[in-house]
Amino acid sequence: MSANKQSALEQLGFSAYRPLQEEAIDALLNNRDVVLAAPTGGGKSLVYQVAGLAKEGVAVIVSPLIALMKQQVEFLNLKSVQARFLNSTLNPGEQDDLTWSIRHNHIKFLYLSPEKLIQPSVIGLLQSVDIALFAIDEAHCIAQWGGYFRPEYNQLGQIKQLFPAPPIVALTGSADKTTLNSINQSLNLHNSLLLKGSIDRPNLQLQVAQKKQAKQQILYFLHHEVAGLSGIIYCRSRNSTEQLSQWLNQLGFSSVYYHAAMQDEAKNSSHKIFSEQLGTIMVATTAYGMGIDLPHIGFVIHMDLPSSPESYYQEIGRAGRNNQSAKTLLLYGLQDMIKAQQLIALEARDYFTEAQRLRDLFAIIESRQCRKQSLLAYFDEEIEECGYCDRCRAKQKEHNVTIAAQKLLSLIYHTRGTQAFSTLIQVLLGKRVKATKNIQAEKLSLFGQGKELSEAQWKSVIRHLLAFEYIQLENTQVFFVRLTEKARQILKGEAQLIVANDFYYPRLSESELSNEHLAWHTVSAWRHRKSVPLSDVQLRKICQHKPKNAASLSRLVGISLEEVNHFAESLLVLLHQEQSTSVLQ
Repeated sequence: MSANKQSALEQLGFSAYRPLQEEAIDALLNNRDVVLAAPTGGGKSLVYQVAGLAKEGVAVIVSPLIALMKQQVEFLNLKSVQARFLNSTLNPGEQDDLTWSIRHNHIKFLYLSPEKLIQPSVIGLLQSVDIALFAIDEAHCIAQWGGYFRPEYNQLGQIKQLFPAPPIVALTGSADKTTLNSINQSLNLHNSLLLKGSIDRPNLQLQVAQKKQAKQQILYFLHHEVAGLSGIIYCRSRNSTEQLSQWLNQLGFSSVYYHAAMQDEAKNSSHKIFSEQLGTIMVATTAYGMGIDLPHIGFVIHMDLPSSPESYYQEIGRAGRNNQSAKTLLLYGLQDMIKAQQLIALEARDYFTEAQRLRDLFAIIESRQCRKQSLLAYFDEEIEECGYCDRCRAKQKEHNVTIAAQKLLSLIYHTRGTQAFSTLIQVLLGKRVKATKNIQAEKLSLFGQGKELSEAQWKSVIRHLLAFEYIQLENTQVFFVRLTEKARQILKGEAQLIVANDFYYPRLSESELSNEHLAWHTVSAWRHRKSVPLSDVQLRKICQHKPKNAASLSRLVGISLEEVNHFAESLLVLLHQEQSTSVLQ
């Protein structure tokens, strides 16, 4: 290990490398390009930080988010490393000062957005100084956004042409081989070193469940599994984030919301509260998340379906950055799958690519095997059963529904794919309702021939057929479903359709969330903030009896008065504060 590399590592506060870090650093020090895929929280930033410190010149870091730039700059400055960011938040005078500092070699790390990097004035500035390396953070955006949402990502291939000498390192937290190759080609890298470590996060506990009264399911999760922890609830719509956050606050939880349409001041305020006040719940769209590296996030809930396996893994990867156990919950149903496909049809620029990624996600969540195995297999990684996802902890009964699937596929064929799934189910159940009367369903041979399954079970069959591409929703303005070539295998009996019983996550109503329950949340959050060594049993007793002084608290929990005095004051104030300022009353 060279002296420069060793001293750089120590200056950043580390004594040893994680897997792949040193290999990537050595390649950069030898001016070789690197594409590195490692798990979120896996120390990818250390690669360009050590290499940047060990090489001459300024290290240029391309990042998609201002919040991430600020976070990295603050970290480096605390380590006595000269780092600055160049973005739209700087006024002209500050930009002039920064330019002067760069030209006079006073800056070691420069953070900027792809939009900023491709500006001619910035390119001219960088061509006038020595460059140690370029680092492209969140590089999967090249594959996901390059053509439309962030078109500047598509232009990052200019870097190698304009700056052929400095090495480039592209970093991503989750990418399959196709995406890694896309990153490599888009950046015009030659003879690059592709490093892909295990992206498994063993401390993440995955749960996927059918959505049924989702808000009440979330309440159960917050109370029984993650009481007092900070976490993120992801929603698709901006209105949903505001409404859900307000509802949680009305119930006595501490919650903020975040979405792209908010003013920057409001966004910064929500992020600041969530970052600093442990026990706060962030309700957000996907506008919040990329690059957020907070160690205290203990859970992630998906109220709506993510858009792809990459998005799902990136988003749940916000939790457990402190390597402590963290929990995730994804709630969905057939209607969510349909809505997700409709949104892609309306919004996607590359419909076929994004629709396929969404179908890949469907296949993962509809798979009967271990959740971790299904998800990581998408990223070309094989693992043993995790043992703690909902599939592993409670093996669901499985059923052969091939005959039922044949009936449904035949009905889709005979109704020319124009009838909604809800109508098809009513036909199979023999229901004489408006939707079936409108199409004279009683004349169909399959009317009433599907009573062996309940409505919920029929929805499970449809989800499975969608997920494994026996049927597909077409990209049209009106509902239209078609049979694929794979459907022939089911219809001819050449393939079997096996589904597992649906898992419905438990519910907790607002009325059941009593004062004692809210006390439990507040006291649990206090315990996490103060790092007080009280067990769940002791906390439950405290919430139930609400001791009024340190002596009674000591007797209640069986801890010496001397030890109790270290934390009694703040806990007693919390327990007995007035109703107007407390969720405990």
